[in-house]
Amino acid sequence: MLIMVFTAVTSNAQELIKNGDFELNPRVEQGTSATTGWDSRKPVVVTHVDPISSDNPHYAVICCDTLYNEGADGAIDMTDGTKYDLSIALRNIPAIKAENRTEGNKLIIIQLIDEQCKPIAETTIRVKGQGWQQFNKQFTASATCAKARLAIIGLGCAKIAIDNVSIKKH
Repeated sequence: MLIMVFTAVTSNAQELIKNGDFELNPRVEQGTSATTGWDSRKPVVVTHVDPISSDNPHYAVICCDTLYNEGADGAIDMTDGTKYDLSIALRNIPAIKAENRTEGNKLIIIQLIDEQCKPIAETTIRVKGQGWQQFNKQFTASATCAKARLAIIGLGCAKIAIDNVSIKKH
């Protein structure tokens, strides 16, 4: 008799990003909105055209600006030498006018920054094509910082959609 035992492997790692899916509902969670936890020098644009799924209809759009996340508890606690797992969904958004369209290739830089906006962990992602793509990267902190923030930096003038942002301790 053959007996098979299956065990589920689950991650107990705590989510370090606040509102990584841009879905907080002000009617359910009083005082919140789709941009809760997020900030930028320009207004944070959240839309719902061609979402990643009907269950998750909202996402942010950036161009040549930076989108910041304060972290799940108002700050991201980082420890020098510790690894962190990043997961993010990205999609190129084509320009409306044909003459403004690029080859569908967008470069973004994702950083964890300290209080002085100095990067303490960084990765670069090149998004190709038009559909939603899931990216998984790993950061290693180069310093200890109790009040780090996430920075998503859009380079160039092409627009990119951002959704399902997650950072957890490895």
